[in-house]
Amino acid sequence: MKYGDILSQLSDFPAIDFSGDKRVHCFPEAIVGLRIHDELTVDSSLMEGNKTIRDFRDLLDRAYWPRIRGLIREEEEDQAQSNMEKSALSPSSNNLIETIKEKQESNRPKLVIVSRNGSRAITNEDLLVKMAEDIGFVVEILRPQRTTELAKTYRVLNSSDVMIGVHGAAMTHFLFMKPGSVFIQVIPLGTDWAAETYYGEPAVKFGLRYIGYKILPKESSLYDDYDKNDPILIDPQSVNDKGWEFTKKIYLDRQTVRLNLGRFRKRLLRVYYYSIAQKKKSLHGQSL
Repeated sequence: MKYGDILSQLSDFPAIDFSGDKRVHCFPEAIVGLRIHDELTVDSSLMEGNKTIRDFRDLLDRAYWPRIRGLIREEEEDQAQSNMEKSALSPSSNNLIETIKEKQESNRPKLVIVSRNGSRAITNEDLLVKMAEDIGFVVEILRPQRTTELAKTYRVLNSSDVMIGVHGAAMTHFLFMKPGSVFIQVIPLGTDWAAETYYGEPAVKFGLRYIGYKILPKESSLYDDYDKNDPILIDPQSVNDKGWEFTKKIYLDRQTVRLNLGRFRKRLLRVYYYSIAQKKKSLHGQSL
């Protein structure tokens, strides 16, 4: 069950997966459907004990860390075996160099790019990766699939300092980040309201440092498809006002992004120095 780890934290009883459970279940009462407070947030006034979205994040920690610890143990065992084999075949100086490199990487901010294929993909993602690495980030590409184990995705983002992604449902993954981390949402043409309402504002409430990067018309693939004075490029709101089907067809399904790296680099540099300062602050706190 994909969300079994989370559901196990919400009830004293095991979750029922009706896709595999064909029994008839009888209950004295039931709530059918969802109760929503707002977009990706929790209204503490409606919660017992005035719980907030930060409490939900703690719940995610409790749900996923047992599995993550298991993954870490497996990796450590594999690494120990690999090190034994290497030490038998290579000089100890090589092992020392590898250890130094690993330590250096651990001191650099980690940036995760949530990658897309097809619509709203970043077509120069490879150049973005190189630029981020040149600035000083350790970069990891995350390509979540329907079958991806959520604990593994949680681990990647929970250990990151920065997440970059183009507006879309995958941006809900900001909930896997630690408060104080940076979330950069690339906002394609025609998606301003949805990007800010569904992800930007909730990210701020969650405690993230949020940056909305609104692309310019020249950064959109639509720039090559329409006249430069077409409302699709210069007045997306007028197009959105025609209805959801126009928004979806033009801005969500037929648009990709080619970042102006010079423009984007300015934001990324500020984020890098912020992340370095945060890491130093964290290390200082641990040493006290």
